Amino acid sequence: MTGEEPGFLGLGGRLEAAAGDELVEAGFGAEMADAHLLHDGFGLADLAHVLALDDLGVLEKDDADALLEALLAMAAVPAAGFPYDPAYGDPWNSRERRLEALAGARAGWLTVGRPRREAARVAMRIALRRSLLDAHAAFVGLAEAYLAQARRHRESLMADFTYLQPAQPTSLGYVLAGHLQPVLRHLARLESAYDWVNRSPAGAGGTTGSSLPLDRERLAARLGFSAVIPHARDAMWQADGYVDVLATLAAAATEAGQVAADLEIWASPAYGFVTLADEYCRVSALMPQKKNPYALVVIRHAGGAASGALAGLLAGLRTPTARTDHFLTAAGDVDRALTTVIGAVRLLAGVLATLTVDRAALARSAADPGLVLADLADRIVGAGLGDRRAVHRLLGRAARRAAEGHRPVTAGDVAASLAEGGVAVPAELLAGLDDPRAVLAGRTVTGGFARLPELLAVSGRELGRRRRAGTARRSALDGAAAALLGEARSRAGG
Repeated sequence: MTGEEPGFLGLGGRLEAAAGDELVEAGFGAEMADAHLLHDGFGLADLAHVLALDDLGVLEKDDADALLEALLAMAAVPAAGFPYDPAYGDPWNSRERRLEALAGARAGWLTVGRPRREAARVAMRIALRRSLLDAHAAFVGLAEAYLAQARRHRESLMADFTYLQPAQPTSLGYVLAGHLQPVLRHLARLESAYDWVNRSPAGAGGTTGSSLPLDRERLAARLGFSAVIPHARDAMWQADGYVDVLATLAAAATEAGQVAADLEIWASPAYGFVTLADEYCRVSALMPQKKNPYALVVIRHAGGAASGALAGLLAGLRTPTARTDHFLTAAGDVDRALTTVIGAVRLLAGVLATLTVDRAALARSAADPGLVLADLADRIVGAGLGDRRAVHRLLGRAARRAAEGHRPVTAGDVAASLAEGGVAVPAELLAGLDDPRAVLAGRTVTGGFARLPELLAVSGRELGRRRRAGTARRSALDGAAAALLGEARSRAGG
């Protein structure tokens, strides 16, 4: 595109030609792809700026009224119906062009004391706040699913597995309570990320502050931010918080994917511990007998997608400071990662909530006396009947002989092996081999199996706090947005 093009910023001033088609397609087009995400935030940011200018008394009443009326009309248009056009630059340029059409030359007031990137930074944070609260709500739902099933299966005895090998006795409820813990931590991380996003760059102006004495604290309050970013240059270019957001999403989605991998193994015929509800499965197009746990594939994929988004953002930050590279596609990249992870988390919550558990199959996995050999070794050593390494070797020998015979280890195997090593063990020490529940009852340390009811109660209370925190933040945003629009309408009509 060349020649006179009055809608293109700088044409006839610093520029003699408008943007070339290649730049429009590859550059402005990439930014414009995220316009729908920033649309509502741009509208609120622009209204707040005009109100701030009016507070200062730098606007004539007719100018303020005209600008507010035009901006309210623009805010009422959904993003899909707004005339965004990359031929004129980034989304803000299309908005300025539309404002000129509605309010004439008064549109220039939107860049008095404020660069266009300030509006974009505010808009991105406004959009991200909502999405983070959606993510927070999704993780609350996942935590609720874990907690409900952990309570339901607190006594559903099973073998715990490491390296897919039976390790020690546990219960399904205890395992699920363990997976609940990182979800609670992810909720705390999301709240911390929200607190970073909920700080205002509005009114910061250029690299050393606005040329107008704008009340940044009042601007922040109007936009629903909890505080201002204190350094003007940092307010315009900080990106570390977006890294934190994506890192949290990548960690949370990866952990969810690990649980999905466990569930796929448990749902296989070789284990038969659980069955996924039909609505989370699909059948093979070739083999009609196969019911594939397809939801678990989708959940696992989210971790890779979020990790890729994190790597992409970090790669874009490998430049000098104060560069558009950092934000060129950041809004869309972060939003896509959020959308993917939110979907996967909601999906995992649905899978867990509808899971069918075969308690008999779980119990059979815990019936192998070999699962308590570590406890037996501790008892023998604690009774002063042998040293730990020698006892470990002798019990391992008993387990090997049983495995070679394709059968579970027995008290007789254990007694014979210990006797060969010169370790005499009273019969009562071997009694726990056939009573894994008694072994678990002895796990009384903080966080141990016997303390599971207490842990579930504490986790439930924390989850309640996290749920209320998300609800309160969303309510505050709704109230601030309504108040800002109401003030703008009142000023415009006053």
